[in-house]
Amino acid sequence: MRKSRLFAFQTLFTLTMSSLLLTGCSSSRQMATPQPTPQPAPQPVLVPQLAIIANRDDNTISTYSINASTGELRSSGSVASGGNAPIALAVDPAGHFAYVANLIALGGVGDSNGDIGGGGISAFSINTDTGALTPVGSPVDAGQGPRTVVVHPSGKFLYGTSLLSDNIFAYAINPSTGALTPIGSPVPTGTGPLSLTLDPAGKFAYVVNSDDNTISEFTIDPITGALTTSGKPVPVAGFDPTFMMVHASGKFAYLANTVSNTISVFAIDPMSGALTPLGDPVLSCGTFPTALAEDPSGKFIYVSNVGSGGICAYAVNSTTGALSPIGSPVPAGDGPASLNIDPSGKYLFAANSQSANVSAFAIDPTAGTLTSVGTPTPTGKTPSSVATIGKLITPPAPN
Repeated sequence: MRKSRLFAFQTLFTLTMSSLLLTGCSSSRQMATPQPTPQPAPQPVLVPQLAIIANRDDNTISTYSINASTGELRSSGSVASGGNAPIALAVDPAGHFAYVANLIALGGVGDSNGDIGGGGISAFSINTDTGALTPVGSPVDAGQGPRTVVVHPSGKFLYGTSLLSDNIFAYAINPSTGALTPIGSPVPTGTGPLSLTLDPAGKFAYVVNSDDNTISEFTIDPITGALTTSGKPVPVAGFDPTFMMVHASGKFAYLANTVSNTISVFAIDPMSGALTPLGDPVLSCGTFPTALAEDPSGKFIYVSNVGSGGICAYAVNSTTGALSPIGSPVPAGDGPASLNIDPSGKYLFAANSQSANVSAFAIDPTAGTLTSVGTPTPTGKTPSSVATIGKLITPPAPN
């Protein structure tokens, strides 16, 4: 009898302990249930914000807000350019300041009591919330017939060419006010310096001399911004070169030859900046190619043709720099004289000088094709240059 009770007690104890162990295992499994992985915080995204346009024949600068989703433009108003015939403009990399080359001085041709030239370079601060432009002092001297302006990638310097003085000017930019201070004396170029470009690193400057079909090469002092001439101007194969652009990689340069309807391709020496032609010029898809633009990735290049009014698209071979046409020309307005791609790379804008409006196109990031965005937006009279500004926004965190 006592053995039976002992056996029963041992059996009950074993069952009780097994139950407790099972319950404990179940509890442990519940406590070890994986928790959701925390989502990373959203990263800032660059989106288009403002477009700024120089209207040559009514002496104004217009600003437009850019719809980041559609690329459509909405006018934010205009201001006087500070001179006559504002023909070129540039903005600093931070989007705080805009600079305008006025081909003719106030009181010059257009005011009926003077000659072409002496218009100077006007500076403006930019209210990025409203698009409002506020003049920064008075225009600074830039010789006879200021024709183009370019801001250094660092935002510390500005360079401009003088069409009738045949030289290039350099200025230091005040980082707080945007005011310009001349750097040394003007440096000679070839004849008829029509446009100017810098490499992405800001080491070299190139000036297109349309009257003698050459390119002047310069090195840039990274500390002072001073320019040093790199030998004699380089002859080009095309006739009447108009606009030059350096590829995002800094390895290649492209030149629009307006009268010969071609695009010249050059290799750039990374140490000296010297240009070497790469094969024969490429035929443009239209007549009188005048302006070039590239997407930020450097995969695609676009060419505007003032004569035929279309825009050509090309794919860029990242190894050789060679251009391959993409599809057919895309119609713009009349006389597309200037192109610009917003910093996000989503949209291309063409200032149509003869139809007084600006066309917008969405860029396919894979194929490089252009799709028109609505109807062209009215501008001032003879829009001659367009620039854009982007901004960083942080998307909302996912739920």
